[in-house]
Amino acid sequence: MGSCGTGGCSGCGTKHEGPQAPEGDMAAHGELDAAIPHKEQEYRPLLPRHAPPYKVHWNWEIMLPCNYRCSYCVVHNEAAQYLILGVPEWRKIWERMFKLYGCCQVRFAGGEPTIYPNFIDLVGMILEMHTVDITTNLSFDIEEWIKKVPSQGIAISGSLHLEHQKPEDFLKKLLVLRNKGNQLISASLVAYPTYVDKIDGIRAMFEKENVLFKIIPFNGVYEGKRYPGAYTDMERVMLGMQVQRSTDELGKTLNKQWQDYANAKPNDKNFLGMPCHMGEMYAKIYSDGTVRRCCHTGVDVLGHITDENLRLFEKAEPCTVMSCSCWKPMVAGKYEEKVHMLWQSADHPVYPVKAPNA
Repeated sequence: MGSCGTGGCSGCGTKHEGPQAPEGDMAAHGELDAAIPHKEQEYRPLLPRHAPPYKVHWNWEIMLPCNYRCSYCVVHNEAAQYLILGVPEWRKIWERMFKLYGCCQVRFAGGEPTIYPNFIDLVGMILEMHTVDITTNLSFDIEEWIKKVPSQGIAISGSLHLEHQKPEDFLKKLLVLRNKGNQLISASLVAYPTYVDKIDGIRAMFEKENVLFKIIPFNGVYEGKRYPGAYTDMERVMLGMQVQRSTDELGKTLNKQWQDYANAKPNDKNFLGMPCHMGEMYAKIYSDGTVRRCCHTGVDVLGHITDENLRLFEKAEPCTVMSCSCWKPMVAGKYEEKVHMLWQSADHPVYPVKAPNA
């Protein structure tokens, strides 16, 4: 990608592969018809989006296989099929989304997303027009990453797994990335029952280096008990203390949100029939390419990522499930106060997204 990030640059005289930037702030004016030249004329820009966070968030579970074998993992599935397309094919898809919705937030998850074929090239291409957030175990080649992936418009969330990595070595990798320009770095650790008493020291180590540290409640079975419901009162107190001791306000907000979700009763998460912006401002792409409104099992299918007619909702639609499985739902009237903390993303250097009339 060229340093100017546009489709063509009179300053450097280089023809770049990214979309041509329209004049002015396209998020504010919706001038996307000329943003990417396509033969298809049936598109119409579906922005600006009028609901916070104003930028569409795609949660892309790109593959379930992983190069680690954590004993507590409930996601890894080596046999799971996943959609493999080349970077040129993915470019067409993400250019189409750019034309429809402007600069989006693309969050990669898995499995381990960085072992997907040509992943580094894929990320570089997406960053031409969208922002990116990656949850990764940092097992990739750091030097190759630094050489090929721009440091702007991207957030890297390192997932620390104590069965495979030492906290101090993991922290060093994150700091190398930050020193090379990746300012939005963070770390997370699953609060597996045998880790609870170690979290305080690990959190303090990362926060001393000003690295956001996220504590994720364990969701699975340990010694025949289903978590997070099986955390003991003492474990809940210890995890709650981590929230209070955090010196990072964003970390405190995120970790409290996770703790509240883990401690919630089913009726506390019953939003059935309430208008929710999931499906309008957020969608989940599953590893086979299926796109659903949100992360809840069996929820509305919006289509397939390769479908040229795939569209998001244009307004909040009623929730269709009895007990929400999302830790940060978008129920209208309930999420807006924390949206700037829970749904923040990097700014794109060429295509910033602003609230309408901002």
